[in-house]
Amino acid sequence: MKVLSYNIYGVKDTKYPIPKWEIRQENIKRILSHLLKDIEIKVCCFQEVNKNNIDLLNEILNSNNFKMLEKFPMKTETYNQYNILAVRDEQGIDVRYVYCLPHGKDIEYKKVENQIIDYNMSDYRTTVFVNLEYDNKKYLIGNIHTDYISTEGKIKGTVKSLNYMDSINCDYKLIVGDMNMVCHMSEVYNILKQNNNYTTISRNKKFNILDNSWQGYGTKEQVNVDFAFVEKNKIDNYEYQIIKQTDMKDEGSDHRPIIITIN
Repeated sequence: MKVLSYNIYGVKDTKYPIPKWEIRQENIKRILSHLLKDIEIKVCCFQEVNKNNIDLLNEILNSNNFKMLEKFPMKTETYNQYNILAVRDEQGIDVRYVYCLPHGKDIEYKKVENQIIDYNMSDYRTTVFVNLEYDNKKYLIGNIHTDYISTEGKIKGTVKSLNYMDSINCDYKLIVGDMNMVCHMSEVYNILKQNNNYTTISRNKKFNILDNSWQGYGTKEQVNVDFAFVEKNKIDNYEYQIIKQTDMKDEGSDHRPIIITIN
């Protein structure tokens, strides 16, 4: 089974030297329509979904036989945002439940009008989990988007998500998405020090250091922020892949899609 994760960047006007909004949307549609032909992709995780791009995303998913799961809006500095989960609509995939875990001090997710942004974060960040059964295996897959400002918020939100996974009995458990941190730096070290049941997967066997998941449409930084936390004792069951376009102008977002294969 495969899990696709993609931050589709819902900002229309930006200072980056990138294609126009309409071209980026065309690129996203082309990229996703091509990727979702792979019938092994059963779950999709999308970050930075908002009112600008949710209709297009829903159209793409419907046309490729995926169904968007329950939505949990998050208060941000601008538009309300969503971490969207989608599951392939086919027999043999049994969605047991969807659960939204807030990264701040709230124990349970609250509606937008009651959301309080904690830990000096920019937004009300969450991890949205789907618990499903497929091919006689139980899976818990979390779609995460950590804060881009607050180190405290990144660490506490991720640790909270890992601790939640510890409470659920499944054959495979992971969180994947835009981590807003890279796996060899102090935030991840701190996270894994607090919960050492997990490890990161952010490179494949043929990884090229230039294959960044975040490319910023031509910025010079070398950053790979889209990756997964998986159970440490099952690391050999996972493979990682970045989907890179030949020409930067063909990218759909400032991030690239990644695919996690669970063997």
